[in-house]
Amino acid sequence: MQGLRSLEHGFIPPILNLEELDARLMVESDEALFWTRELLSQTGVFAGFSSGAVVAGARRWAKGMDSGKIVCLLADGGWKYMSTGLFDRDFDEMKKELEGKIWW
Repeated sequence: MQGLRSLEHGFIPPILNLEELDARLMVESDEALFWTRELLSQTGVFAGFSSGAVVAGARRWAKGMDSGKIVCLLADGGWKYMSTGLFDRDFDEMKKELEGKIWW
């Protein structure tokens, strides 16, 4: 992957300046799976797996805030995951398949 630098469990796009980050949250796969499905069932947002991770991280971050707002950018659509069963397979079955994967 040309132009990408390794970072623990993910990658850093060349346009990202790590010195500008305030924090990084690690999200377990089962949390990302849960919130991906919640986005669809509760709000009708047909987003992908990394969007579920974004929502999980934002909710966690919000718990530590006294005031303010959080803006989430959901940069992937659910259409990429249609063949994976992400939206209709048994939650526990999917959770077992994703075990050990971390999203940041």
